[in-house]
Amino acid sequence: MAFSRKSSVADADVLAQKKNRLNAYVAQFDKAVSLITDTIDNLGVINRNINDTIQEIDDYQRDLAETKAGLTEARDKNDKVIANFQTLLSV
Repeated sequence: MAFSRKSSVADADVLAQKKNRLNAYVAQFDKAVSLITDTIDNLGVINRNINDTIQEIDDYQRDLAETKAGLTEARDKNDKVIANFQTLLSV
């Protein structure tokens, strides 16, 4: 019986060590998953910031194009007025 009891104690110690090791692996896994999840979230934030910047650039380009179109229209009107005055002066 002494041998059997000694073996049971040793088995319990080995089992406890294996459970401790399992708990350590689970903790490492959880930490790794958390790291990956945080990285994905951070990359998502970066992409949203990039999209916002692209939208700002698009808005700025649209405003520039509208301003350019307005300036071109004003210049064309001025050119017509100049031509009309030049025609009047040449009479």
